Amino acid sequence: MNPPLKPRLPASPGDWLNHARSDLKLARLGASQDVLPEQICFHAQQAVEKALKAVLLFSGTDFPLTHDIEELLDTMDGVGIIIPNELKQIGALTPYAVESRYPGYWGEITRDDVAEALMLAEKTASWADEYIRKPG
Repeated sequence: MNPPLKPRLPASPGDWLNHARSDLKLARLGASQDVLPEQICFHAQQAVEKALKAVLLFSGTDFPLTHDIEELLDTMDGVGIIIPNELKQIGALTPYAVESRYPGYWGEITRDDVAEALMLAEKTASWADEYIRKPG
């Protein structure tokens, strides 16, 4: 499938948040089944990335086409979007976007790594949902 030739405005913040929630559900499902930890963490990273992009879109900010969560956080900081302290470490999920998706990943992903990725994804999605739905 070929991408469209012209760039276009990427859906609505709610659509991005729905995709983030779907990735989070896939990560949770994977954690409850016999799924590779790399794939669970990939979906957790995707949930965080899409939740952040939903917030940026909601704020009227163009976001970079990147999987780098730190870059998205820098963009948010640049436009005055304040990230809660409990989410400051979400940039650690960035390597799960690409490197961990293929055999030969440089290291073992532990159960603690998976639990942390899921927790950060859940907190990020909840924060993004609250940010987008808050009055005013």
